[in-house]
Amino acid sequence: MRQLPGPDLIDVDVFLSIVQHYFVRNRIMLADDNLMNCFLIVMGMIVGYLFILIPILVYYAIQHMRSPQLISLPEPDWDDYLTGKCRLESDWAGINQFELVGIYRLQQNFILVWQNSDIAAYFQITLSPYGRFHNFTTLFKEDYSLVTANDRESLVFPAPPKRFVQSFGIEKIDALNEKHQSSVADLTRVKHLELPEQLPGFEETYLSSIRQQHEYVRSFPFYPILGIWWYHVGRRMKFNQPINLQEAVLEN
Repeated sequence: MRQLPGPDLIDVDVFLSIVQHYFVRNRIMLADDNLMNCFLIVMGMIVGYLFILIPILVYYAIQHMRSPQLISLPEPDWDDYLTGKCRLESDWAGINQFELVGIYRLQQNFILVWQNSDIAAYFQITLSPYGRFHNFTTLFKEDYSLVTANDRESLVFPAPPKRFVQSFGIEKIDALNEKHQSSVADLTRVKHLELPEQLPGFEETYLSSIRQQHEYVRSFPFYPILGIWWYHVGRRMKFNQPINLQEAVLEN
């Protein structure tokens, strides 16, 4: 049996076992500390995202709505979109009697718009850094309107009075249009809405709707904090849900 020299002889195997146990225990404690630190970091990031970042993003999004600028692209630049990036939408619009209104830039987004005056509707595609999205907008008399989109962001903020907004996870334009026209028929039936005799200009209507959204959201006390619910819960609850006709009759 091996022994270490000294006044009190110690078994070498026992000594090595003690040393090994010491380092293993310290390693476990260090691992536990690292795990706790990681947990605290993750929780801090979640709390920061929910209660700091989202309210800040909501606040600045609303501030940008105060004075929106819609920049019209010159016609020589249209072909790149109509025959290239948005050929599918352009062909669909032509087949369905929608006439091109123009191509615009709003901040980082590019917007292509067609109109059908007979049904008081606009067909719109938005090219953003986050993807491409479609929507249909029908205007009624007395400032009523219906928007049918296919992105969740359209549902983040509560809709102002007389504006109905719905959104579905539908990529096909025909299917989205069918959803839209079905809701147009429902609103016409239950609220007795009528189409305008003349379709208002797109630019004026679009910018006015943004400013109206800005004023309506700002009417809510602590709206940046409410944005936490709107963004994480509200828009998900409303996605793929048609407008509630009973609420439409009672609230507007």
